[in-house]
This record gives sequence, structure tokens and C-alpha cells, in this order.
Amino acid sequence: MPTCPKCGADMEKTDLFCPSCGTQLNTEQSKASEEETHVREGDVCFEVEHRRDYTGLISFGIFLLIVGIVFIADPNMISSFNSWIEGIARAKSLSRPPLDFIDSAALFFGLIGLSEFFLAGVRFIAYRLTGRTLSNILSGVALVIFSYLVYLYGRHDLTWQITLAAEIVACGLLVIAYCIVYYLFPKKLR
Repeated sequence: MPTCPKCGADMEKTDLFCPSCGTQLNTEQSKASEEETHVREGDVCFEVEHRRDYTGLISFGIFLLIVGIVFIADPNMISSFNSWIEGIARAKSLSRPPLDFIDSAALFFGLIGLSEFFLAGVRFIAYRLTGRTLSNILSGVALVIFSYLVYLYGRHDLTWQITLAAEIVACGLLVIAYCIVYYLFPKKLR
């Protein structure tokens, strides 16, 4: 079966244009393309140059470091969590988590938020991915806010309902901010 010389998509012998990318075809091009190796269709058709983005792997490494830091900060976190769950099962009602578990959660979300700022810097410096950089920054802000709200909840300054509502409002405002910035500067964020 012949393939498009530009994108490698399968096509019929009678096609005058590629059904995928619209390239004008002739039979000589079709025969030559069958022998070539092909890259992804979107990369060739839209002439996008791709470099590997290793920030996902960096992000996973940072996540493992953060989990390790949280366990070092509170080695009894698992037993504290287990006793809280057993207490809920015995009482058959939801109760407040232990303070050390709340502190561990605040530390975890705070460090994850800070790692988002770090990843935003890495993405921007290495790849100039401004759209992804902005989303990393805003998700970092959301996580740091959530960390602070969890901390306040642990200190009995907020109820869990207010903590959750405040985080929902913060995330909504950040999504709106992202959309406004993306609307105002669409070309700079691609």
C-alpha cells in the first residue's frame, strides 16, 4: 500500500492528495516513500521540531525526593495514618486527622508546589516552553496555597470545609488567570 512521502500516512494508489496532510502526490513520490522511514505525522506535516523534554523524568525524581523528605520529617506517619483510619472505623464517623499527619500533608504539598516552580524554571531555560512554564507556575501557586491552608487547618484556624472551599476558589482564580494570560499573549505561550 502506498504511503505519503511527507507524513507516511497510508493512502490509495488513486489518491491525488494525502488524506492526512494534504500533500499533492504523484506515483513516483509514492513509490519512493515506501522505502523511507517515517517520523510522526504531526512532526513532519506541521514542521515541528521536537526535542526530548526530560522534565517529566526530573519531576519524578523530585517527587521521590519529596516523599523521602516527608518520611524523614515524620517517620511515624504511616502508623499515625493507620491509627486514624482504625479510629474512624471504630467510631463509624469521620474524625480529624492527627496533627503530625496534617503537618506531613502540609509539608508534602508545599514541597510539591515548590518543585513546580523549579520545573517551570528548568522548562523555560532548557526549552523556552512558556505555556508549560506558566502552567507549572500556576499549579505551584495552587499547591503552596493548599499547603498553607492545610497548615491552618492543622492549627484549628480553619475548618476542613473552609479549607476546601478556599482552595477551590484559589484554583478557580488561577484557571481564570491562565486563560486571560493565554488569551492576551497566545503566540508567546506556544
